Amino acid sequence: MDIDLLRQCGKIKEFNREDIICREGDAGHSLFLLLQGHLSVSINSFVDEKQNVGYISEGSFFGEMSLLEKKPRTATVVVVSEKAIVFEISENRFPKLLEKAPDIAYGILMVLNKRLNNMLNRIWETDKKYVFQYRKNETYEIIQKLDLESFVQIAKKSPEYVWTLLKYLSTALDNLNGKYISDVEKENA
Repeated sequence: MDIDLLRQCGKIKEFNREDIICREGDAGHSLFLLLQGHLSVSINSFVDEKQNVGYISEGSFFGEMSLLEKKPRTATVVVVSEKAIVFEISENRFPKLLEKAPDIAYGILMVLNKRLNNMLNRIWETDKKYVFQYRKNETYEIIQKLDLESFVQIAKKSPEYVWTLLKYLSTALDNLNGKYISDVEKENA
């Protein structure tokens, strides 16, 4: 990984226990890579109560959905370790990073793909037809077959296609999250 490129594309920030790194509903103009520490992720639940939905461990990234979708943050991320160090990449420098470091773009793509597949598996029992439509989408099928070497070749020839793939996964996740929340609200009504 090109350290000089990373320095050009972002900055390191330090946080202490209970510091909020990003808040649900706020505008999101960056994504983060957790270099050190542990974070909790919470959302306002269906009954307007804070609900912990997971944890972020070192080496993971977060905040990409807001950046890719140009929508407010969908969760609040709080430091649960004594200290956390994150690398923040701003939206205006993100395209340069994707173009110059396709291995990072591939990593983001694969994490988004894993999240999408986890959500599809979660919805499978309640709406097989909906899930089947996603899994038969041409872009979805292409992503499932991509390896790093093929992706790097594609990225070199067509950087805008990288955006297309990332945007597809981000939009699909956003839609599936909305569907999941709607389904849970119907169950609790």
